[in-house]
Amino acid sequence: MNSHYSISRKLLRDLLVPLCIMFVVSAFIAYNLAAWFANDSHDKELLNAAHAVAARLTEDDDGLVAELPDAVQEVLRHNDQDDFYYQVLSTQLKRLAGDAVLPMPIGNTNTDEPSFRDSVLNGRPVRIARIRVPLHRKSQVVIVQVARTINARSQLIHKIFLSIVVPQIFLGILSVFAVKRGVEDGLRPLLNLSIDIKKRSQIDLKEIEKNNTPLEILPIVDALNHLFSRIENYISTQQRFVSNAAHQLRTPVAGLKAYIEYGRRNSNGKFDEVLDHLDDGTDRIAEMVAGLLVLARASDPQAHEREPIELNDLSSEVTSEMIRQAANKRVELLFHPSASPSTIIGDKLQLREMISNVVDNAIRYTPDGGTVNVFVQAGPPACISVQDNGPGIPKLERQRVFERFYRVLGTRVNGSGLGLAIVDEIAQAHKATVQLLDPQFGCGTLVKITFPDDPN
Repeated sequence: MNSHYSISRKLLRDLLVPLCIMFVVSAFIAYNLAAWFANDSHDKELLNAAHAVAARLTEDDDGLVAELPDAVQEVLRHNDQDDFYYQVLSTQLKRLAGDAVLPMPIGNTNTDEPSFRDSVLNGRPVRIARIRVPLHRKSQVVIVQVARTINARSQLIHKIFLSIVVPQIFLGILSVFAVKRGVEDGLRPLLNLSIDIKKRSQIDLKEIEKNNTPLEILPIVDALNHLFSRIENYISTQQRFVSNAAHQLRTPVAGLKAYIEYGRRNSNGKFDEVLDHLDDGTDRIAEMVAGLLVLARASDPQAHEREPIELNDLSSEVTSEMIRQAANKRVELLFHPSASPSTIIGDKLQLREMISNVVDNAIRYTPDGGTVNVFVQAGPPACISVQDNGPGIPKLERQRVFERFYRVLGTRVNGSGLGLAIVDEIAQAHKATVQLLDPQFGCGTLVKITFPDDPN
């Protein structure tokens, strides 16, 4: 089960979910407010219409009459979307004038307070207002009911609702983008911190700069700096141990070589085979001790002296020094410089050691009569390639050959198993990359070392 989660997604969820809930609640409140305002306006119009009807009440010999000319009715209808109805009733709820289709009043009809209610007339929803009106001539009280369909009211509710909600939708969309942008900006220092750490080499343990660091990230930066300090102390202790052990081994190894040579001169040939085996083993020990010293220096960031280095010149020097080794094995060693200068910044001694190890490996694993080519490319990026026509390295083992003391089985070539480990250590100290590739033509191995444009 994956226990990882995204802080940005969690923040967005924690911020946007309440925001959406607030938007829904706000829309609900906006709709009810719109309905309240529209109903209040509609009820006031109905009340005015009821009073207008009451003002037009007259009496004749036939009884009570409501004189509503067409112009008055047009005003009372107010719009072409709704139908208007009126009715005049006695206190005994007997219709005296007006439309017979209106339903009888409900509730208490003896109150002087206006009454409003919703109803249905001919299958259409209507709003009904009711008032009590005294007739001064006969001291009679009548009930006036007016009704109007609610099409205009519904449209008014929708308009008020949309006038409130549409800006809220626009602001809500802007809020989503603002929250997303705010979360991304807030987490950007963490992303920058991870990028800064990822770009470092394994020996770059200097403190992380705390300038312009948010207060919330300072504990993480302090913890990492404390961890880097402890790791640096631990590595320094291990490097000193390896370096001291290697130095201590050099003296007995040199003494052992002297005793082997002394034994050769005085054994009269009786133990030559044994002494030859001892000499080979001593050579391997000496080579391993030298490799351990190089690894200790390569792992120490304080030991590097950076300066501009011309790769053509350095590679030419290394190739010239190894001509004799290649000739002893009848291997043709060729150097191919770049057409233009190829300058990098680095430690000359360390880079010389790195190139020497790559060329030495190529010569060792190239069969008699083979060829080793050393190429320099000016770039950018600048790179050095060493190609041999030996047996090659299986793809499954190309990563493991950079491990210390690991050697490909079945090669029958003497070595300490530290050559490519040293190459990788020095390359990483210079932020370069080492690739083991197949040559474009033929068999063998192509070792390509690519240097960064900006070593910092």
